[in-house]
Amino acid sequence: MAWPNALAFALEGGPEILAMLAVFDLDGTLLDGDSTALWLWDRVRRSPLRALAFLAVAPIACPMVAIPRTRRAGASILLWIATVGLCERGLRESCARFSQAFRDGQSALAWRVGGLATLREHLESGDRVVVVTAAPALLAEALIGPLGHQIEVLGTSLKHRGGGWVADVHCRNQRKCQALAEAGHGARWTYAYTDSLDDLPLLRGAEKPVIVKGGKAAERRLFRAGLANGRAAAW
Repeated sequence: MAWPNALAFALEGGPEILAMLAVFDLDGTLLDGDSTALWLWDRVRRSPLRALAFLAVAPIACPMVAIPRTRRAGASILLWIATVGLCERGLRESCARFSQAFRDGQSALAWRVGGLATLREHLESGDRVVVVTAAPALLAEALIGPLGHQIEVLGTSLKHRGGGWVADVHCRNQRKCQALAEAGHGARWTYAYTDSLDDLPLLRGAEKPVIVKGGKAAERRLFRAGLANGRAAAW
C-alpha cells in the first residue's frame, strides 16, 4: 500500500514501525450479498413449519429490519424462527455448513473481487486486518476463517432465548467502533472500507476512509458526510 505507515517511539528511544490497521465491513464490501439473510433463508426453506412462521411474521419483521431503531428486534424475530431448536453446537455446525456450501459454489453469495484483492494486499503488506460486521460473529467467522489468514472478526453476538437465538449486542453503526475499542484497537485506524454510510462512525475513525461505491454520487456522499479525506472505490 502506498499510504505512509504510522511511527511510534519505543521506550528505549528508538523508532518502531507499527503495523497499520485496515478495517473492513463484510456484506456489500467483501461479499456481494447479505450473508445473514441468505443463511437464515437457507435454514427456513428446508422446514415447512419454519417457512410458514417466517412468511407469517415477514410483513412485520422485514420493515422493522429496514429501520435502524427497530433493526435489532426485527432481525431477532427472524433469527429466532430460523434457529429455534438449535443448541450452541448446532448453531456453529449450521454456520459451518453454510460456509462450506458457499465455498462449493452452492450459494448466491459471492466474494467481491475488488474487496478480496484489497484485503489480500493489506495482508501481504503486513497490515493488521479486522472484519467488523453486523452479521452474527459465528457466521462471519465461518465465512472468513477458510481464507487462511490472520484476520480478526468482530460481529453481532447472539444469546439463547426460548429455545432459539436472538441478537444480543448488535454490531452496527457506532457499536462497530466500540467493538474495535474493546478488542484493543483504540479509537483510530488507518483504513476503513464499507459500502454504507450507516458505517459513518467507522469511516470517521479512519485516516483513509473508503466507500466501495464508485462514481460522482459516492464522492458527493462522502463530501456531504464531512469526509474530505475519503475516497470512493468501484468494487
